[in-house]
Amino acid sequence: MRSITLRHLPMLLLTVALALASCEKQEDIDRAYTDYRYDIVTYLGQNDKGAVFEYLGHGDSAAIRLQSSVSLDDEVKTHQRVLLRYGFADGRQAGENRSVDVYSCNAIISDSLRVTPVSPDSIPRHEVKLRSLWRTGEFINLHCQVEYTSRARTMMLVADGKTVANDTVHCYLMHDLRGETGTFWRDCYASFNVGALWKKPTFKCLRVHLNDLTYPHIEYYDFSK
Repeated sequence: MRSITLRHLPMLLLTVALALASCEKQEDIDRAYTDYRYDIVTYLGQNDKGAVFEYLGHGDSAAIRLQSSVSLDDEVKTHQRVLLRYGFADGRQAGENRSVDVYSCNAIISDSLRVTPVSPDSIPRHEVKLRSLWRTGEFINLHCQVEYTSRARTMMLVADGKTVANDTVHCYLMHDLRGETGTFWRDCYASFNVGALWKKPTFKCLRVHLNDLTYPHIEYYDFSK
């Protein structure tokens, strides 16, 4: 079982940079650089074979258990969400259990939905540049760009406490630079567990509000049950 180090980048931000070494023949290129997937998955822990992850497709797709042969270091906790670069090691096209080759594993912002009693107007909401916002099972996943700072920031998904009993719950991306001045833009990945809200019988729609520079004309994004 080979070990792989989980890389924590400043502010839990990730910049993906892949460089292909030049070679004379196409077949000499390692498939780790040419045939891989990037997915946000849940780390389930280690067994006697290696690290185990759970992949969820869009919406309410069935879970797929990913069995690897790598050993992660102690920096990643069980049930934490991570960005995994991997490839399927078997030739099957489907199945609830798949063997995978892991090429990299990066920590991302991994949190649960918070509820705030204060007005949404008082929540720090520094701008982001949205790339993608999607749901997989009980998780709302975010890929965006944020301004780099040299110190830690706060990023959470918070629900307006006045709406949690309604069929439509208003949620806001809290983004606080903590007094720091941002510089260049870089990629950021986050995943928020909204299961406690999603399971409520009165709940029908989760409405996410972003302070987004990419699509400023879009006021919110709805995720319906």
